[in-house]
Amino acid sequence: MNKKYPAAQKWLYREFPEHYRWTAANKKSQTRRSKRSQIGRLVYAHPAEGERYYLRVLLSHVRGATSFDDLKPVNGKPCTSFREACEHLGLIEHDRTLDDCMTEAATFQMPSALRRLFATILVFCEATQIRQLWNKHLPSMAEDYRRTESNEATLEQMVLRDVRDLVQSMGKDIKMYGLPDLVDTDGSSDAEYREVTEERQVRVDQEHLDLFSCLNIEQLDGFNDIMDHVTNQKSQIFFVDGPGGTRKTYLYKALLAKVRSMGLIAIATATSGIAASIMAGGRTAHSRFKIPIKLTDNNMCGFTKQSGTTELLKQASLIIWDEVAMTKHQAVETLDRSLQDIMECPLPFGGKVVVFGGDFR
Repeated sequence: MNKKYPAAQKWLYREFPEHYRWTAANKKSQTRRSKRSQIGRLVYAHPAEGERYYLRVLLSHVRGATSFDDLKPVNGKPCTSFREACEHLGLIEHDRTLDDCMTEAATFQMPSALRRLFATILVFCEATQIRQLWNKHLPSMAEDYRRTESNEATLEQMVLRDVRDLVQSMGKDIKMYGLPDLVDTDGSSDAEYREVTEERQVRVDQEHLDLFSCLNIEQLDGFNDIMDHVTNQKSQIFFVDGPGGTRKTYLYKALLAKVRSMGLIAIATATSGIAASIMAGGRTAHSRFKIPIKLTDNNMCGFTKQSGTTELLKQASLIIWDEVAMTKHQAVETLDRSLQDIMECPLPFGGKVVVFGGDFR
């Protein structure tokens, strides 16, 4: 239409349906005679789609183009891509703004802060020339590691691991960004997830292991029953009930120490931060399980199936949640639904051994 009728050249791509309509019988567009308004639209394109996205940007701003190639020249100067045309027209920012950001930060920030900045750019800034950005700023991001390591390939892998952990903590996968391949040097899958590594690094105190000998008859029965389910990987939900001062926390500490001493993962959580801090490696339940603040009857926890939290929960042999009587029932149900989803198991809490504790009195 732009080739045949100069009048059509004054309309943008999305405005065209307001003035012309397609007739299937004649297989051509005709001037719209009715005064009824017609809304045109462009199919959505995400910035990560590259040239398809930049084509959409041009179609939203350039009038009178007669072909795809006609969209590329800007002020008589040919451009090699839709992105370059967008840059010359000022429709998008150059990636050099991100380059300038990294360069400026390198003058006063520590290498660890530079790695965090780079991960933030990957996840939130929709950069397109990521590999060039990586190659240019890798030396600055590796300065602290260079004191103890001179091999360039090893340095690159060390920085990649840090960036991977940071990207994963933001809910993304480093494989999405076209960076160099990450070599797993020790063959351990735990190295892929910071949450798993941190949990395995929780120190087991001998004092907590010795608590087993101090348990009374009821506590010992509970301890043995719970450990039987943990060692035999049998699904079960327990509730440790007792008024304040009846040494419920002693039982939790003994369980955590025993499970961790066996090389297994035990997750310690509580509804309040004070109760969580009493247990080794303790976290609040909302923090550990990414439970939403606003709860409904259909909520899911805020971690993805590719996240470190998911891998941690998959590997966990025991989950403890203290002071559960203080939280809303929707929070517990949210964790239940999420565990069933990631474990692909219809049993309560995905077949995990879960110990709740509290006092409804």
